[in-house]
Amino acid sequence: MTTPRTRATPRTGGCLCGAIRYESDGDVMFALRCHCRDCQRQSGAASVAAIRVPAARFHVIKGTPKRFVAQADSGNEITRAFCGDCGTPLYVQVATRPDVVGLRVCTLDDPGWFRPEADIFVKSAQPWEPMDAAVPKYPDYPPGKSYPVTPGQ
Repeated sequence: MTTPRTRATPRTGGCLCGAIRYESDGDVMFALRCHCRDCQRQSGAASVAAIRVPAARFHVIKGTPKRFVAQADSGNEITRAFCGDCGTPLYVQVATRPDVVGLRVCTLDDPGWFRPEADIFVKSAQPWEPMDAAVPKYPDYPPGKSYPVTPGQ
């Protein structure tokens, strides 16, 4: 399975209540399903479908998301953006890669084209969630896909 790398029209999406809207017309850099405990807790689901897109090609076009900043297991600061009205998780940004946005696929208006390249952090995967055997699995990040670690961590 391959993920489309470019699209002729921008991908648009937003939150459940419509207070936040965004668009992204950049290439998909990585398509994944994350099974880490932070994503599980933040989403209330066993995994999160996400795509990494260039921050320069991602724009909030309506509203202002609230942000929750925390420290990831890697020691990096991670900012999770969400709707302050309805609570929908929208995207994340890691401090060491401000040029990348991790967009929550199911907040897209049309998420049906998504095909994950990898299941990541499967060491935390819930045993009751089915996974596609054809998608590569990694205990944490696949080679070349991890975020750099903040110096001194």
